[in-house]
Amino acid sequence: MDAVPSDDGRPHVAVVAHAPPLLAWRWLAHEKEGPVASTDASGFHELPEPAVDLTVKGPPPPRSASETVRGKEVIRAAPHRTAGDVLLVVPGVFITQHSGQGKAYQIFFRGFDSIHGQDLEMWVGGAPVNEVSNVHGQGYADLHFVMPEVIREVRSTPGTYDPRQGDFAVAGTLRFDLGWDEPGATAKLTYGSFGERRLFLAYHPKDAPEATFAAAEAWSTDGFGPSRAAQRTSALGQHVFSLGHATSLRVLATAFASRFDSAGVLRVADLARGLDRFSTYDPRQGGASSRAQLVLDFGHDEPGAHWSLAPYLVHRSLLLRQDFTGALEDPANGDTTQQENRAWTFGATGHHQRKLSLLSDKDTLEVGFALRTDLVDQSQRRLASLDGRVTRTQVLAKIVATDVGAFVDLALRPLPRLVLRGGFRLDGLAYQTSDQGGEARSAQGAHLGKKLTVDLRAVSALHVVASYGEGFRSPQARALADGERTPFTTVRSLELGVRWSEVSIVAASASVFHTSLSDDLAFDPATARNQRVPATRRIGGAAELVLRPQPWFVSSHSVTYTRATFTAAGDGYAVGDRLPYVPQLVARSDVSFTPELGHLGRRALFGKLGVALTSLLNRPLPYGERGEDVFLVDASAGVRLAELELGVDCFNLLGARWFDGQFVYASRFGANTGLVPERHVTVGAPRTVLFTLGAHL
Repeated sequence: MDAVPSDDGRPHVAVVAHAPPLLAWRWLAHEKEGPVASTDASGFHELPEPAVDLTVKGPPPPRSASETVRGKEVIRAAPHRTAGDVLLVVPGVFITQHSGQGKAYQIFFRGFDSIHGQDLEMWVGGAPVNEVSNVHGQGYADLHFVMPEVIREVRSTPGTYDPRQGDFAVAGTLRFDLGWDEPGATAKLTYGSFGERRLFLAYHPKDAPEATFAAAEAWSTDGFGPSRAAQRTSALGQHVFSLGHATSLRVLATAFASRFDSAGVLRVADLARGLDRFSTYDPRQGGASSRAQLVLDFGHDEPGAHWSLAPYLVHRSLLLRQDFTGALEDPANGDTTQQENRAWTFGATGHHQRKLSLLSDKDTLEVGFALRTDLVDQSQRRLASLDGRVTRTQVLAKIVATDVGAFVDLALRPLPRLVLRGGFRLDGLAYQTSDQGGEARSAQGAHLGKKLTVDLRAVSALHVVASYGEGFRSPQARALADGERTPFTTVRSLELGVRWSEVSIVAASASVFHTSLSDDLAFDPATARNQRVPATRRIGGAAELVLRPQPWFVSSHSVTYTRATFTAAGDGYAVGDRLPYVPQLVARSDVSFTPELGHLGRRALFGKLGVALTSLLNRPLPYGERGEDVFLVDASAGVRLAELELGVDCFNLLGARWFDGQFVYASRFGANTGLVPERHVTVGAPRTVLFTLGAHL
């Protein structure tokens, strides 16, 4: 029995067993997507007696009923153009991109409007994606540097129930593991609507593990309307080395750059008067982004124990030019804002896990740490609408942010059917900030979060899981006074649910949850970022179902309902008011057929048909308004004959006229007075068709 290190340093336990070939495939596919029939406290999966050798890799034990793993089968069921698109396969997630195809997505997850990442902790390949104290928004997380093809799986940990979760894990945590399993060289050329072009290249050594590969892409589009052109280039390489004595080293390196235009917002009143829905008030909006990172992940396995150490280095830059309010605040020069953020991030994660014999011989103890330092240089300036000159410097700051975290996690099995998992995480955060006036300030604080999971196996395939956890969100460094004890947004979350699986065919879960926050954040268009608002809570439920009755068919379905309300009054909100912009219902279905169609000569011909349905319903807006619902259909079809592949992807298949972003506030665009709050929107993409020709050599 060997532990296989994953991208977050936690082992995927490999069990060598024997079984008929069909069951072997079903086991492997099931472990990627859902719960197993029997999982012990240490994460070792109990499988039936053998007949054919195979290796099954399974995720760590779930911390809640709603925790999910989405593998390649579901990710590739429907078309995805970016890693942000892949987020849609996670139950409870809906994304929008209201400021151009290059800016980080706005993410809705389990009753949270995470904006660009403030409430959702994200890791890719062992490196954090969220940016501390980004000038555009706390926790800014841009996933454009990852190609969707190389995402091996996405692990969703909703809530705050896992001791490994740190800053920004308010709604939960998403971890992306990377891999490419097509042996040899692959080249794909894509062309389609609105001048969209893409070249994707990848290489995977024939006998190497899936985690060893290299990939690159070059992408551009003219955009589906004025000021919507964009382009990006990205390269990513990962290699797993065996260092002997059960020790391995995984090396990941990435480089990415993009440039994009943005049409900005439009007033709904102007659209009603006949303004073209794809037009723009200011054609000079947009931005640029880049990222480079290096991850070294050392792992060692021995009977009953595993340790890992993963240092990382990330460099990020972001430039944005945007205008949400026209000339409301500065009638003479306009409200155009330019934001710049550059950051170096240094850090490391590590853990040691071993078996114990306390209440059973399957008990485990894990201790770990997470270290991170961010060096941030940022600015925000107002620009004149006519000539782009700087009229006012609003922010000019340098920030040093340090987070030192440590956790303990203990798993006990007092009874054969009962597993207790409990632990805590301690984080100490410190900030040093210097502003444009030369004033230097420092602040520091600590947070202790307690975690507990009770997992009862009611019958062989049904688990009842109860979870409790405490988490936090760190503050914007610029908002802290000198000597202030760092104020955290404190999060407390509860969940109760069931997980059920028939190993070879189906996996399902259903749960109810309650999350409370000591204070919250809501979007303020005047400052183009989130501002603090009173305490809130989320009450809701989630359900998912994954089916695999045949190797050539997979379907994944989920629905999440949440009601987010204020539990304290202030800043124009009353107790019981609904939190603006947070949708009540998010649903997603992915279905894929990949049958063998026949043979041409000695070569098998395979087909593919995939469909995804995404919906967002009942989104409240400020001042008692309600946003329009969204229902989108994406589809893909293709054939592959040995080395050649031909495919077509269609996004927004039904041609829905939808709004990507919806806001309510006062503005002054053109002749409107700007005195009364009005609805503003960004228009969602129309039907888009892309054709792809691929070669596998």
